[in-house]
Amino acid sequence: MRKIIGIVAEYNPFHRGHRYQLEEIKKRNGDAAIVSVLSSNFLQRGVPALLDKWERAHAAVRCGVDLALELPLPFCCNNAGVFAGGAVALLKAAGVVEAISFGMEDETDLLGAISAILVQEPPAFKAILQNFLKKGSSYAQARAEAADRFCPGGGALLGKPNNTLAVAYAEAALRQRAGFELLPVRRAGAGYNDRSEGEIMSATGIREALLNGRMESACRAMPDESAAILRKNIAAGRCCLDWEPLWQALRLLLMRATSAELARYAEVSEGVENRFLDQFPRCESFEELAERVATRRYPRTRVRRQLMSLLLNVSEADNQLFQRHGPAYIRPLAMNNRGRELLRLMRKKSSLPVITKPAGLHGDDYAQKIMALEFRGAALWESLVPRPDWEREKKAVPLILDD
Repeated sequence: MRKIIGIVAEYNPFHRGHRYQLEEIKKRNGDAAIVSVLSSNFLQRGVPALLDKWERAHAAVRCGVDLALELPLPFCCNNAGVFAGGAVALLKAAGVVEAISFGMEDETDLLGAISAILVQEPPAFKAILQNFLKKGSSYAQARAEAADRFCPGGGALLGKPNNTLAVAYAEAALRQRAGFELLPVRRAGAGYNDRSEGEIMSATGIREALLNGRMESACRAMPDESAAILRKNIAAGRCCLDWEPLWQALRLLLMRATSAELARYAEVSEGVENRFLDQFPRCESFEELAERVATRRYPRTRVRRQLMSLLLNVSEADNQLFQRHGPAYIRPLAMNNRGRELLRLMRKKSSLPVITKPAGLHGDDYAQKIMALEFRGAALWESLVPRPDWEREKKAVPLILDD
């Protein structure tokens, strides 16, 4: 059988740069089969996705993915290490994936060396890391500085968003002894935060174009199939362009919370709970609060995730539980005919149950805990679109597309 390669993605939305990655994977690996682990309705940077996971999976399969699997909410709306660790664990558990491919700013020989240092954490590395943390650096900045001391060029590599995730995938694969071949693909066109417009445009640039009413500009940066799905969802009132409606609910939560109560939520630590209580009365929006609370040590993405944990009622105790045990099931979102073959093979080889509906979970308290959070996340996402479908999470089944 052809090589089976896993990728991890958010596809928020699926654009030409994503298609380029898929084409490069197939060009280099003899038309390999591709399994994508796709973020649920909230993303790694602590924001809701433009389209729900089913529609993004639909776009992915239309544009070259064979089988799209869900990365559950506890792992996709979390720091890079947890995000990558959950995705790699899911691909490993599937029992059919041989390699993992990911985008990088630069294809480099340093990837293996850096990931080994991060897994082994030599005492001298940990000492340098702690020193930078004491100086007020964020964890990501401190880690990049420490890596650079051990592996010249490592800091520059870790300093770019897509490289950070690439290293996280390599680190997770090594830590979990997944045995995956690592297949980096150099990114084409705009970087993650690039807001310039053109045929290859970043996801950030596309979202900004949509927010500013430049639909045609956004769609030019997307494959026709993906652009058509985006247009359809916007017309149907099923696109989340603005998460500021969350502000009212968040403000009410903060008005009645104590610092001790806030400190129990996921990723909230080191007094940031006091910053929330101090700053929220001065704020007019979700983003303003995230901006005011953010520091060098606590970047805005982390603050957003902390705020989402309040809204989704995710405690740090549960967060640690999810990190210890990882995903509890495999849930397909969309597939083509080749993907159906992969799913049949996966049902035989997977170390986790494969479910197509939430009702497929039986008698596993931990799996039910993950699914309960998935339901809360879906309901919160639905509250942000003009035409919510409150039953979608409960009733949706995987989409099967003919080739």
